[in-house]
Amino acid sequence: MVKRSIIPIMTLIFCVSAVQAEDILRQTIIETAKLYQGVAYRYGAESPKGFDCSGFVRYVYRTAAGIDLPRSSRNIWASGRSIPIAEAQPGDIVVFAAQKGGPVDHVAILMDRNSIIHAVSQGPKTGVIISPLTDRYFGPRILGVKTFILAPTPTEPAEIDTASIPPEAPDLAET
Repeated sequence: MVKRSIIPIMTLIFCVSAVQAEDILRQTIIETAKLYQGVAYRYGAESPKGFDCSGFVRYVYRTAAGIDLPRSSRNIWASGRSIPIAEAQPGDIVVFAAQKGGPVDHVAILMDRNSIIHAVSQGPKTGVIISPLTDRYFGPRILGVKTFILAPTPTEPAEIDTASIPPEAPDLAET
């Protein structure tokens, strides 16, 4: 006989598995991004021979997760799901504007609560680098965070009509 107590357990297993899958996907994005550290900055480029900021983010997402992002920083900002920076997780995309109130002009991948990996074109270092989230230049220019990694939401399991399930067959050894 099917017992109703198994339904919450199955739902819990599904939720745990979904969370683990999301964590693995996020870690894969970060590890893939790190592979390209040091690759040169090239405006309009989207390959391991060179990247601009949105080309880098787009390439990493496509390679690591099979997720196709828009090509430009502005279109990335216009897509995805906005989340508060306090809720951002590794693999989410941090979006910047050089001028307060100005247009979006830079994107980076959040590595952890303290750092981003991105392709930069100015300053003492160029190319794909890791920077602190509180970097003197980039920190004050954060507009927000976008996520394209959506954990599946478990659906409520259907109620099982136990009345339609035949009773268990008697154990013939006992008769």
